[in-house]
Parts: sequence; C-alpha cells; structure tokens
Amino acid sequence: MGISTTINRFLGERLAASGRMAVVETTGRRSGQARRTPVGFAKGPGGEVWIGAGRAESHWPRNLLANPGCRVRIGREEHSYRAEELTGSEREHALAAIHAKYGERAARVGTGPVFVLRPALSLAGGIEAGQSAVA
Repeated sequence: MGISTTINRFLGERLAASGRMAVVETTGRRSGQARRTPVGFAKGPGGEVWIGAGRAESHWPRNLLANPGCRVRIGREEHSYRAEELTGSEREHALAAIHAKYGERAARVGTGPVFVLRPALSLAGGIEAGQSAVA
C-alpha cells in the first residue's frame, strides 16, 4: 500500500468517525477479503444511505456490484446494508443529495455507479440483531 493510500485511509477513517464521511466495507470480488473505503454519502428519508463512485474503475463499486452485502460506519454507528445500483431519476435524486452535501468536492461523484444502501434484514425479517435502522 502506497503512502498516499495510507494517508487517504487515515483521513477517511477520521472523517467517518466525525460523521462527515462513511467507511464502506465490501467483500473483494476476487480475494474474498474485507475491504474498507471512505466515501461521501447522503442519508435518505427512510434510513437508506446514498453513495456514489467518482470512477467506474474503482474497486469498491465493482465489489458492491459483485456482492451487494456491506457494512457501513458513520460516526459511532456501524450497520449492515444491501447495495442496489440506482438508475434514472432515483440515481439523479441521490446524486443531487450527495452534491448538495459536499458541493464542489463531490463534482466527480456519479461518473461511476451510484448506490442506495438499505438496512440488511435478518432471516427473521427484522433488522440484524443489535442493529438499528438508522446509520
């Protein structure tokens, strides 16, 4: 891992701890290993989280497309979600919310896939044990 990657992860973890960014943990599509990536986000009215990639070639969106189960940490909260790629007006609505939150810093967000993350349900049909619906 290069020094710029290490610095970006450190800063991303600090921003996630403050609630200004999220850390998304995906499963590597080839390695099967957990991969953590800081990303910008916006919250939807129903407990969902919207995230978008600045590049289609980035590993984390490709991992989510291959395996939509993920964990997300925002502030002190960490929960399980299922990712769904957005298209059409839903995609535009999510992008508008992310761009409104981050302004110019989020200009590239949306050149790659955009996702809605919905709270993962347990087999019993409720939110996973020990989890809340709000991140």
